[in-house]
Amino acid sequence: AEEGRRVSVMPRRVIPTEELMELEVVKRAGLRKEEAVALKLYTGPMFYLYNAVLRGFPAKAVELLKGNTYTTTIYCIVSGIIKLS
Repeated sequence: AEEGRRVSVMPRRVIPTEELMELEVVKRAGLRKEEAVALKLYTGPMFYLYNAVLRGFPAKAVELLKGNTYTTTIYCIVSGIIKLS
């Protein structure tokens, strides 16, 4: 919880995972912890790298990946979005 407060920069508030798992929307959707964490990452700065994987663009971001395709994380993001829709 302390780490979340430390890295929160307004207007973004990083919610601790334990608190996130208690949200009604998370419970109603039946999200697993892995899906909730992946979605939390997707709503932050990691969005840039995940989209570089999916689009193969921009070249600078693709280079930063060094072959990492975040396969499991992107799978959890997709699974979480499906459950929330």
